[in-house]
Amino acid sequence: METTQKLVKRKLELESEIRALELDLKSHGVNRTEPLLDQDGFPRSDIDIVAIVEIRRSLNYKQNDLKALMAEIEQSLVHLHQQQLSNKEPEPKKASGRPFARISMVAPNSPASDAGFLVGDTIVKYGSVEFENHDGLKLLIKETTENIDKKITVVVERAVDGEPRHLQLELVPNRGWGGDGLLGCYILPTSK
Repeated sequence: METTQKLVKRKLELESEIRALELDLKSHGVNRTEPLLDQDGFPRSDIDIVAIVEIRRSLNYKQNDLKALMAEIEQSLVHLHQQQLSNKEPEPKKASGRPFARISMVAPNSPASDAGFLVGDTIVKYGSVEFENHDGLKLLIKETTENIDKKITVVVERAVDGEPRHLQLELVPNRGWGGDGLLGCYILPTSK
C-alpha cells in the first residue's frame, strides 16, 4: 500500500512538472508540434529555438517517464488487490444443521454482547451442540459450564441484507462480567 501511495505521489509530481513545461512552452508562443522553421526552411527569428527544443525534449522525457510510472502503478494496484484478496477472511461456511435455539435478550457489556450476539439470532451450532443432539438445550448448558473462560465457537443464523446468513462468533463464558449468568443473554428453544 505504501509503495502504491509513493508511486501515485510521484505521478502527481510528474503531471505537475509536465503542466509547468507546457505553460513554459506556451509562454514562448508555440505548442509541442508547431514548426520551428519558417516557410523557407530557415529557423524562425521570432522565437527562442534552443529554449523551445530543450522544453520539448524535457516534455518528451517526462511523458515517457509518466507512461512507465502508470504501468508500474497498474502493476502495484494489481499486486495490492491480490494481496487484499488473499488476506481477506473467508466467509464462514454454513453449518449443515438447522437452528435449535434463539437469542431473546442480550445484556450490554456481557460475554454474549462482546461475542456479537444480537436479539433474534438463531443458534445453529454451539461448540459441539447441534440440532440433532441438544437434548432440550441441556447439552448447551453443559457446554457452557465446561468452558468457563474458554472460547466456544458458535454459529448463528442472522438476516443480512434480507438474506439468512450463517456467522461464526467466538463466545467466552465467564462469571466476572458484572451481571447474572455466564453469558448475559437469554437463549430459548426454537419452535421449528
